[in-house]
Amino acid sequence: MLYRLVFFLSFIFLFSCDHQEKKTIILSKASTNYINWLVDDNINIINAYESNNLDSILLIADGIVLTGGEDINPLMYGDSSNLQLCEKMDFRRDTIEKKLFDFSLKNNIPFIGICRGMQMMNVAHGGTLYGDIPSEIGDGVIHRNNGEVMHEIVVSCSNILYANMVFPYSLRDTIFTVNSWHHQGLKRIANGINVIATSSDGLPEAVAMDTSIHSFMIGVQFHPERLGGGNFINRHMRSNFLHAISN
Repeated sequence: MLYRLVFFLSFIFLFSCDHQEKKTIILSKASTNYINWLVDDNINIINAYESNNLDSILLIADGIVLTGGEDINPLMYGDSSNLQLCEKMDFRRDTIEKKLFDFSLKNNIPFIGICRGMQMMNVAHGGTLYGDIPSEIGDGVIHRNNGEVMHEIVVSCSNILYANMVFPYSLRDTIFTVNSWHHQGLKRIANGINVIATSSDGLPEAVAMDTSIHSFMIGVQFHPERLGGGNFINRHMRSNFLHAISN
């Protein structure tokens, strides 16, 4: 009888510990906005840029987010002509984010790329970038103007599964207003990446990796973490990401 009681209590203890175990999200480079967007009692957040041992933190990764920031070195996608169009670059960050992307892809770790992060997703998988949108495709859409601007995007993907990864999408709701702060964007789209939404100048604004390659890998050119907690895209992306991590 005592044996059964000990076994039962041990089982309850282990079961409880398992369900209370926190998940770990790795941010390629953390800031307050990203942390506040993802913060949760059951989530640990690690800043990869400040880590001295990237291999160790990857071993505990349940989710990966590549955040916004500097231009990506165009030599990563073999376009030296774009060097003269680039602004600030960070070689160390390029290296870190390429490794984070590769690890996510290989191990099917839920992934979001935001702004620069979406660009890195495309570059790391074999795509290219426009070095400077205004000088290469024009100013029909203003993607930045001394800071953040707002503009409309249109869901351009007929696959509802992919569209719903990013947007609370229905056939009646295909136009969304998002924030924007970038001068580079996706040019040649890597194989396996599906464009979900575009701005009116044709620039990709949201993408998803083919689910035959990765079960949850999405990228957005805008900043959901700065849209505010009351915004439906902010809430929808966060909810889908945390659900993917928990499963």
